[in-house]
Amino acid sequence: MKRWIFCCLSLLLVGTALAQTPADSVSRSEAIDSVVVTARKPLMIYKQTGNIAVNIEQLKYAPLFAGEKDIFKFLQLLPGVSAGKDGMSGLLVRGGSNDQTLILYDDVPIYNQAHAYGILSIFSGETVQSAEVSKGYISPAYGSRLSALTQIRTREGDRQDHRQSLTMGTLSLAGTVDGPIVRNKGSYLVSARYFFPEAVLALVGNAVRFGFYDLTGKLAYDIHPSHTLSLGVYSGDDHMTNKEDYARNEYGWGNTTASLRLESRWNDNLRSSIVAYYTYLQNRQESEYEDDDFKNWGKTTYKTHEFGARLTFDQRLTRAWSLDYGANISHQRFMPMHSKGYVNGQHKERGYSSEQLVSGALFLNNRFQWGGWRADVGIRAAMYDNSEQTRFAVEPRAQLAYDFGNDNAMWLSGTINSQALVQYNRYYYSMPIDFWTPFRDGKLQHAWQMALGGRARLRENLTLSLEGYYKQMRNLPLIYDSDDFLLGRGGFVYGTGRAWGLEIMLQRQTERLSLTVSYTYTNSRRSSEGVTYPFEYDVPHDFNTFLSYDVLKRPGRRHTFTFNMSWRSGLPYRLTNESYPDTNGNPIVGITAYPSMRMRNYFRSDISYNMERRKRNGVRNWQFSIINWTWHKNPVCIYPYQGTYKATVLVPIMPSVSYTRTFGK
Repeated sequence: MKRWIFCCLSLLLVGTALAQTPADSVSRSEAIDSVVVTARKPLMIYKQTGNIAVNIEQLKYAPLFAGEKDIFKFLQLLPGVSAGKDGMSGLLVRGGSNDQTLILYDDVPIYNQAHAYGILSIFSGETVQSAEVSKGYISPAYGSRLSALTQIRTREGDRQDHRQSLTMGTLSLAGTVDGPIVRNKGSYLVSARYFFPEAVLALVGNAVRFGFYDLTGKLAYDIHPSHTLSLGVYSGDDHMTNKEDYARNEYGWGNTTASLRLESRWNDNLRSSIVAYYTYLQNRQESEYEDDDFKNWGKTTYKTHEFGARLTFDQRLTRAWSLDYGANISHQRFMPMHSKGYVNGQHKERGYSSEQLVSGALFLNNRFQWGGWRADVGIRAAMYDNSEQTRFAVEPRAQLAYDFGNDNAMWLSGTINSQALVQYNRYYYSMPIDFWTPFRDGKLQHAWQMALGGRARLRENLTLSLEGYYKQMRNLPLIYDSDDFLLGRGGFVYGTGRAWGLEIMLQRQTERLSLTVSYTYTNSRRSSEGVTYPFEYDVPHDFNTFLSYDVLKRPGRRHTFTFNMSWRSGLPYRLTNESYPDTNGNPIVGITAYPSMRMRNYFRSDISYNMERRKRNGVRNWQFSIINWTWHKNPVCIYPYQGTYKATVLVPIMPSVSYTRTFGK
């Protein structure tokens, strides 16, 4: 506790000292002898109640995780957002689980956002244009999740000049090309990334090999001065192989997405957007054993398919009144597990029954704006059909905000959400698989949330944002037997949840400094079968700070030092000293149905130094980072060992280096 309090106070003092400017040059943009002094953009921008946009420009200066610019590691710095366990790529928002956050990549739902068993996200920092997280008020255009909406947008290629970039990281190699198809009318972008330890392990003859790749592409073209058509694709895959003399085991998972979007401007008061998409998630495990007498082979797969479309209109009726309205529809098919193989010369095949979910919704949002006031009053009417039952949900949503001017504002919101999907994790042959299934017993998950917040400008380039919330949830499934659950024989009970908290964020910007300090208090509980207990990712206290300072800033050269630090309460954990013997007499430790203890408090600090230099034909960039430079051991799991407890640590001290060379204007 003393350590993080000391670090917090020290950083605030250092940041304030670095930010001091003369009294005659404190404005955001003031010309002095033809030199313009402009404050850096803040790391995070509140756009409306609980809706925060991230400054993507800052991403290239953030400490690299395994040499990667990871947007999800950036989003986890937001108040009210957590990764869960150390190093993971989850987004747990305001007492919700990972499946309660809807993740959209160019409006395409993503069912698994992680590479490398959750350590890295699938989104390449070279292609991301924008990232927003909506925690409070969520537009009625989006639904099907209880807690939050995360929108990641891919940038378009340059419409004027062709550009190329190559990035060599500690463990990966990436390249991006973009440019005009027809100058000022269309563009292309293609980006590829490869995690190359797999090739190194193969060269040295190691039996275990792991790697991943991803490909991102986007085409955009103005088919008419008022209509733009764009096509986006993504494909990524993780794979691990363990090969010995007589046996071979392979594991893998991956995402594939495609979207076609038409954006139209019919007149000055009416715009529309229509997008059709496909998303696919697959997990697989394959084993083979062969000797002189026989050969056994088996393969297990799990797949999720979704086709969908969304139509949105944005219409301005008067100077003070606008409408957003439209519809969306989707069809999801879930294939939980399918196994086939040859065992002792015989073909065998088994699997769980596939399931499907058809969803549709109509939405309407009224947006009023007069003077400093803004009000949004909307409704979403949704239908969910799982082939056995059809359920409807009506979700009213509203927010009211007042802008006092000069960076001072207040807001209030109320939101109702429903969810028809259930996600849980289990292991097959040590391979983690995320199962998604439709709702059961005709019960949708429901949540309502109230939030109140505001933003105040304390002094020039110094703002304080504060937001409190209260949320209740019901029909939350607690799965205790995944096989029975998949077979439709129960294996779960329903529960309720509640969460309330307070989120505080302080931001300071000058010409060279960007400082963000945030603190979140959360109280999150679950109840089932008469027992109330902490949510497994309940974090009462969460403190984050991000500091970026330009050590050198002059035309053509820029050196930036970046520091971020996180301290939070330890996670609840389910563990008991009770055990039972396996067939060989070794103890198997029992796991309780509810959390019975907490891990120790979490602390991690990362540093980075970025050197950027403009060349005649582009930009050269070196970045040196150290993740967890204090070498603090943060546990991701705990287990009993000889009368005491031991912990597994996923992220030790991790130095990394990255070199990026960009060609073109």
